[in-house]
Amino acid sequence: MKIKSLHIQAFGGIKNLDLNLDNHFNIIYGGNENGKTTIMSFIKMMFYGTERSGAQLNKNLRKKYTPWDNSIMAGSIDFENEGRLYRLERIFGNSNSTDKVTLIDLGLGTAKPVSSDIGIKLFGLSAAAFERSIFIGQFGFPESNNLASGELNGKLSNIALTGDETISFDAVNQRLENAKYELMSKSGRSGIYDKNLKLCDTLEKELLSCEEAQKAVQNAKLRAQQITEEIKAMQEKALALKSQIDSENDLRNAKKLQELLDLKARLDELNQSLTLNDGSLADEMFVRKLEFCLSKIESIENKISAKQTENENLESNLRLATSPTQNATPEALSELTEKINSLNNQKENVSLNIKELEETPKAKIKPLWLVLLIIITTAAAGLLLLKPTYYIYALCLMAVAVATGIINLLSVKKANRNNQSKLMELKLQETKLISLITAEGSNLTAIKIALNSNSAMIENQKELIAKCKEEIKSLIAERDNEKEVLFGLFGCFEATKDIEKIKAALSEIKKTAASQKELKQNINYILKDVGNISYEQAKEKLANLNPSASIDFDAVKNDYEQLLQKITENKTAVTAILTEAKAISANSKNPSEINKELEALKQKTAAQKEYCDCLDIALSVLADSYAQVRRSYGSALEKKAGSIFKGLTNGAYENMSISKSFEIMVEKKDVFGIKELDYLSSGTVDQAYLSLRLALSELLSQDNNGLPIILDDALAQYDDRRTQTALEFLKEYSQNGQIIMFTCHKSVVDTAKQFEANQIEL
Repeated sequence: MKIKSLHIQAFGGIKNLDLNLDNHFNIIYGGNENGKTTIMSFIKMMFYGTERSGAQLNKNLRKKYTPWDNSIMAGSIDFENEGRLYRLERIFGNSNSTDKVTLIDLGLGTAKPVSSDIGIKLFGLSAAAFERSIFIGQFGFPESNNLASGELNGKLSNIALTGDETISFDAVNQRLENAKYELMSKSGRSGIYDKNLKLCDTLEKELLSCEEAQKAVQNAKLRAQQITEEIKAMQEKALALKSQIDSENDLRNAKKLQELLDLKARLDELNQSLTLNDGSLADEMFVRKLEFCLSKIESIENKISAKQTENENLESNLRLATSPTQNATPEALSELTEKINSLNNQKENVSLNIKELEETPKAKIKPLWLVLLIIITTAAAGLLLLKPTYYIYALCLMAVAVATGIINLLSVKKANRNNQSKLMELKLQETKLISLITAEGSNLTAIKIALNSNSAMIENQKELIAKCKEEIKSLIAERDNEKEVLFGLFGCFEATKDIEKIKAALSEIKKTAASQKELKQNINYILKDVGNISYEQAKEKLANLNPSASIDFDAVKNDYEQLLQKITENKTAVTAILTEAKAISANSKNPSEINKELEALKQKTAAQKEYCDCLDIALSVLADSYAQVRRSYGSALEKKAGSIFKGLTNGAYENMSISKSFEIMVEKKDVFGIKELDYLSSGTVDQAYLSLRLALSELLSQDNNGLPIILDDALAQYDDRRTQTALEFLKEYSQNGQIIMFTCHKSVVDTAKQFEANQIEL
């Protein structure tokens, strides 16, 4: 490969600079700050871009070489590779990823974008290896770089062994070590295998803990089941004790139970006599329905009577109007007016009485009776507490209390019925007064008509008569409908359409219904006393009673209460045990799952251990092989570098030893022993490093059509004799490869003239 020309559009302080280079030996001369280092940096950055930016300017080349006028940083390099001409164009951005890099085939006229580090492909070297081989600075060899040294060693060893520099022993070795240390770290803590071993230990501990937890849960469930069985047995025993305790109350309530059954038998017999044709009962509700129907019929009859009276008066008035009589006098008008006023006053008094009765609240049990009932009940309870054997006296007191309450309740209901009856009488009286007022009003109107009769008034009277007759007809129809309802309702008891017969039968039905109601009330009172049991339960209790049995009920109650307390404690214990077992289950995994995971992990770690053992074997074999190859290419490099070093020093030094990290030791002619470079002068050290770089370049260029060598004042510390020798050697070396040397020393340029070097002055 040979660089043909450079074009710097803008780079650092340089703008629009073109340099044409020779295929062999080129010397670019310029004083300090004339741009030599800038051009060298331009060449490197054109092929490799830059590493990650740093904060310091001397490490951030992209920032350092930004054009001073902030124009776009760009340029191009024309080069020849494998007999074809190319142009590499680059427009620099803020980073390698934003650079626009284009490779143009000048022969074909095609262009394509390429990666920012195109130099790796063109030179076959990374940026670091590029700086340690063909890009030679003025201070000898750059600082140690393990990656670059490994890359160069790999290429040299591959060339020595296979002739192919793309196969790297170091890369293989590194991959093997990485694979091993990824599984089994040097510290034994961070590798995958190491972590899996720790995880196995953790899983084994977790498995043991979960098995213990599962065993604890099973034991807890077994214990809870045992306690539950004990609870069932105690509950059965408690039921038996409760039955004995209930029998005490049954003995005390035997009389009430018998009375309850007797009342029930009487009620059933009475209900049988009150059963209607449709299966319902002729009870108090049935009586109320009949009374309501009769009341409505009676009310309609009164309205019909009033309307008939009104009609008669209207017809009489009409007769008076058409043929006045001697009664139509002013005196009769005045007398009738006073009579109507008197009737209105009476009607108002009756209405007031009706309103007072309607607003009067229903009678209730008097507080005095309630206090008396409470006192009697308390006395009975106290008697039972003081001396349980006096339960008969207590029952008597309770009976007195119940009888007192019943009497008071019946008196309250009687008072309410009296008020209701009086209210109905007043309403009937009010209806009659309204009818009289209406009738007398008609007479008054008749007299007025007679006194002031005219054709218009006569026509009005006729219209009133017609309207009154229509209303009478409507009321009669309404009455007949209500009668049909009454007859249909009463027909369930007896088929008849005689209202008087219905009224007579209603009186007897009311008495029977009242008796039924009273029986129901008495039964309800007793049911409350005996615990609202059913009649079947009452029969069963009476049948099971054994008055002659001797039972210590106090002892039975004590045993029952202790048993209930023990049942409650056991239920609480079961709940606590199951809650704890549930919590343990929720906080622990299934041991079978953990065991399955552990077995899989053990198999995995065993395979990883076997894999690491295989890697150790491979590394050992590779190390032995590499040592043999290193001896092969190391000898070639040392011979090549030693030969160049001997030529540069005019035979003063013969042999050179080069370590894997490219550290140099030399042997002087006719002097025993090998020495490090620290024992040599700075000029000789520069000659040694130049020899190494030229040897490296020559070896690396064998399959790359010769790589160009770029030197930056590599002869700065040479004296005239060494400069002469070095330039002569470089001229000869350039016949097989291109050399581009930058210098700021005029003496170097003058000396190089005799070697026909292509000289470019900046």
